[in-house]
Amino acid sequence: MVRLHDDQLDGTVDALRPVLDLPPAQRNRGIVVSARRVHRALGHSPARTSHLARELREEIAQYAPATPPATALPR
Repeated sequence: MVRLHDDQLDGTVDALRPVLDLPPAQRNRGIVVSARRVHRALGHSPARTSHLARELREEIAQYAPATPPATALPR
């Protein structure tokens, strides 16, 4: 968020890349909420119309949390 507020879009992407590359099983609620905050901030950023910002917003929009493991129903 700091990089985004400093108009460092490339730095924002670099900072967020490891998070976006996490496998779904490691995406806990806190991580997903933080990614969504960046998504919202990108929408209000002066860079929001840039190709890179649009791509990052789309990638974050597709970023899903881990799904809970299936449990067997009692018999």
